[in-house]
Amino acid sequence: MSIFIDTLKGQKTNPTPVWLMRQAGRHLPEYISIRKQFANLMDMFLDPETILEVSLQPVNRYGMDACIVFSDILITPFAAGSSVSFIDGQGPVIKFNENMNYNLEKTLPLATGIKKIKENTDVPLIGFAGGAWTTLFYCLYEKNERQNLKFEDIVKKTSQIDNLIEQMTRAIIQHAEMQIDCGIDAFQIFESAAEHLNDEQFNKWCIQPTKKIIESIKKIKDIPIIGFPRNTNLACYKKYSNIDKLDCITLDYNFPLDKINELNDKIVFQGNLDPKHLLKDSQNLSQKIEEILFAFRERPHIFNLGHGVLPETSIEKVEQMLLQIRST
Repeated sequence: MSIFIDTLKGQKTNPTPVWLMRQAGRHLPEYISIRKQFANLMDMFLDPETILEVSLQPVNRYGMDACIVFSDILITPFAAGSSVSFIDGQGPVIKFNENMNYNLEKTLPLATGIKKIKENTDVPLIGFAGGAWTTLFYCLYEKNERQNLKFEDIVKKTSQIDNLIEQMTRAIIQHAEMQIDCGIDAFQIFESAAEHLNDEQFNKWCIQPTKKIIESIKKIKDIPIIGFPRNTNLACYKKYSNIDKLDCITLDYNFPLDKINELNDKIVFQGNLDPKHLLKDSQNLSQKIEEILFAFRERPHIFNLGHGVLPETSIEKVEQMLLQIRST
């Protein structure tokens, strides 16, 4: 067993386990050298050897306590019939097929990659998917709309989202099941677009689908599940933390640490260093790490960021962070 899995099961471990969202990515020179070989990021996500190599890069370099599959939340709609590509400077471009039909054959490269990771490391492997709302958010809104989204933009699509959310939930469940069959040890649900919803929408499009996803996963295999309702409000964080059989909740970097005890008293916490602190001076970084470790001193806690590693992050700062966490 590992301190990562022990913590997810509710134990307080010493040292605190640590991994980082987007730990396999552009801050690593070994990642950049591989990225240059591919014209489209989607080709990387569909190449088993690349999935293996990139997933293990931060584990090999830093000794992270968990490995996360090198993939993307948009593999779910891709497998369900949509066209997905990644254009430099523009991000994901999706031709969304609303008639979703999840096709396992389209995920064979990912499945092979996951199996290869399991064959090459004993470090716990995290599989993942986007939440139903967040995945639809990327499918229904183009980049300029996502960056300038107004509440009325969501209201206009309410009936469309209502009609699609169940289909997307089913596709996510199938995507999770595939990863479980390949051997993942934990599963994270990224509800990265939660901040755009009011309480009623959050309940309908985040809470309810997540309940179904978790219930279905736990019937397949009782692996730990992590949820991340990024940048939602405190009331919605409370509701989310009380979802039945959710094991761990990731807190974004805006979450007030003096409010953690208002959430489910049995939930495990993950987070929540602001990635920008890894760009600041060593003293500032050290102070922030100390504040987080102190806040979670009596609760099971996995150290992570409150969002993904920024590309301009230095390896030295990551190493400083890890040394401090592991020596506390």
